[in-house]
Amino acid sequence: MLMIRSIALYLDRTYVKQTPNVRSLWDMGLQLFRKHLSLAPEVDHKTVTGLLRMIESERLGEAVDRTLINHLLQMFTALGIYSGSFEKPFLECTSEFYAAEGTKYMQQYDVPDYLKHVETRLHEEHERCLLYLGDLTRKPLIATVERQLLERHIHAILDKGFMMLMDGYRIEDLQRMYSLFSRVNSLEPLRQAVSSYIRRTGQGIVMDEEKDKDMVPSLLEFKASLDSIWEESFSKNEGFCNHIRDAFEHLINIRQNRPAELIAKFLDEKLRAGNKGTSEEELEGTLDKVLVLFRFIQGKDVFEAFYKKDLAKRLLLGKSASIDAEKSMISKLKTECGSQFTNKLEGMFK
Repeated sequence: MLMIRSIALYLDRTYVKQTPNVRSLWDMGLQLFRKHLSLAPEVDHKTVTGLLRMIESERLGEAVDRTLINHLLQMFTALGIYSGSFEKPFLECTSEFYAAEGTKYMQQYDVPDYLKHVETRLHEEHERCLLYLGDLTRKPLIATVERQLLERHIHAILDKGFMMLMDGYRIEDLQRMYSLFSRVNSLEPLRQAVSSYIRRTGQGIVMDEEKDKDMVPSLLEFKASLDSIWEESFSKNEGFCNHIRDAFEHLINIRQNRPAELIAKFLDEKLRAGNKGTSEEELEGTLDKVLVLFRFIQGKDVFEAFYKKDLAKRLLLGKSASIDAEKSMISKLKTECGSQFTNKLEGMFK
């Protein structure tokens, strides 16, 4: 058709333009070609089947003639049969391919490798759209891949590997999980998994009476880890921040007043003279971190009672590491709870 059009180019530019109701040779050729294809459906079927096999072979890692695929699909587009003859069976085959692959790889791969594979597949399909598929195919194609590799396996992915990623502080893998889950509007199951993880892991810290002396340092370390994951992996998502805050508040209060007492004792230890090697800046940083835990405890009156008793001992016995640090801590408590909470504490310095 291209050769005939080139030979008769002069006629198209002169006679056809000057004669009403006479179509160009190209338009006439397309009409005749389309008509003959409709009269020979086996040709259309074989062509589409061949295209689908080539694309599947490429997905399996084999080299294929992309130029041929591109030319055939351009022909389908020019004939106006791309959507009906090719796109629909292509998306159906894509769905079947990735449904089988998702089931197989979920069994064979660990979660980090599976998520990397999903990321790779999405990139490959995007490239395929740029190379030879129609622009309008990209959105349903990517949605099909996401549905079969991600949406169908959200809960299996979380059950199989989320706790391992959190325990291992796998920032990059958690960020990949967050990014992929965002694509399919599945952040809520991930938020619930974060909440359950915090409660389950935190319970082991708070409820083990034999490790009471390590409770506060462990809670500080746990909270710092959660904050880093929230910032680096979960893009500071506000919904995740709320779930982390609520779950942490729950775990720190499941043992009623004991955490409040131990936080007060921890501060007593840090504010006592004899903390060698601790600078003013380091001490101030520690106080700020402990204050974060203080915000979560419900038994603030219990904390006040122990803190006041320990403060009195430090001041009476001259055991305070720094009066400035003492006043700084009381100022922080005043900011958090108001002057009524700190009146008696401030009175000890008069």
